[in-house]
Amino acid sequence: MPTKCLNKRILFLDVDGVLLGKAGPDDSEIILAKHAAEFLQYCLQNFDCFWLTTHCHDGDSKHITDLMNRYAGKAVMEMVKEIRPVSWRTLKTEAIDVESDFYWIDDAPLWSEILWLENDNVLKRWLMVDTSENPEELKRAISMLENIVFKIGRQ
Repeated sequence: MPTKCLNKRILFLDVDGVLLGKAGPDDSEIILAKHAAEFLQYCLQNFDCFWLTTHCHDGDSKHITDLMNRYAGKAVMEMVKEIRPVSWRTLKTEAIDVESDFYWIDDAPLWSEILWLENDNVLKRWLMVDTSENPEELKRAISMLENIVFKIGRQ
């Protein structure tokens, strides 16, 4: 069971293309992304995690748990349930406080969301992860997050 994060680092997570991906870019079947359990465990141990996805834009995580339950086993589902949803209406960025110590993992933000991040000088806090194109992306995502945690720890 993951240990709750005790700091103020925030991590926003998308689902489609991040936790749900494909075995290969030419496959059509959606699967739980490789390394999802390891990824979620790392995230929950080092960040306060929130869902930032169309599946729960209304602040209700029931849609996420129902969706993920089709793909994930018990251990992953326990971690999925620890992540809290956020509410937003039009753009995911509405849920982000740019003054916070946040990072956002998403495969395909809207262009207007990218512009919003650029305008607030926080574009570097978006980490592009696409498990539909590269099934090993969550391993890379863990490495990126480790670098962030390491850098913060040295400050």
